[in-house]
This record gives sequence, structure tokens and C-alpha cells, in this order.
Amino acid sequence: MRLYSSFLALLSHAVAEHVGIHNTDLETMDLLSVLGPMTAGQLSEQTGLTSGATTRLIDRLEHAALVRRCSDLDDRRRVIIEPVPENAERISAMYQPLAQEMGRLWSQFSDEEVAVILRFLRESNAVIASENARLREDGD
Repeated sequence: MRLYSSFLALLSHAVAEHVGIHNTDLETMDLLSVLGPMTAGQLSEQTGLTSGATTRLIDRLEHAALVRRCSDLDDRRRVIIEPVPENAERISAMYQPLAQEMGRLWSQFSDEEVAVILRFLRESNAVIASENARLREDGD
């Protein structure tokens, strides 16, 4: 798992460099892509960044035309951060060769094996997110 994590982190760093953004910006774009648009506060919670650091992160992403700030239709006082799909595509395109190879890899597993792998990944994500939050709270 540590080696897998290291290889993923290095791949993310390479993609971020190629696209010309910070690695944290790239990971934030992934969060927005997977979890959907969210407020700055929710983004701060997901990343573990302070509100000031989150504002700077959103500013960088907006400057790179990767996200936009939109008024929340339910509460006009709230601002929602959402990806700009046509510009986020340049990041997605960087992952297409990997996606194709991973598709070939996943196709070698039975439905039962895939179910176990997915359960492991979901539960691992929860443990990692919890540990990330704990470490950030300990730092305060």
C-alpha cells in the first residue's frame, strides 16, 4: 500500500507539473470531480486546509480557469465552487492512458473479486480521511 501510495503521489505530481498547477490544486480538482461542486467551507473540510489557504487555492484554480465561483441557488449568500468542465478536460486527458491500462487490469478480475477490491478501497478511503483529519487537528 505504501508503494502504491507513493507511485500515485508521484504520478499526481508529474501531472500537476505538466498542467502547470500545484499538486494540491490537482488533488482538489479530483475531489471536485468525484464529490461534485461544494462550498469553500466544505472544500476546506475535505482538504484539511485552513480557510485562508482554501481561499488562495480557489483563487489559483479560478485564475487557471479550472473552477468558477457560483451563487448557491438555495442560499444566495453561499458560493459554490465548481469545475469548469471544458478546462478540467485537459487534466482528465492526462489520465486517459492510465485509465485504459487500469481498465485492462480490472477486466482480469471476476465480479466477486472486484466487489472485494472496491470494499477494501472504500473502507481504506474512510480510514485515510479520518487519519488526515486527526493529524490536522493535532497540528492546531
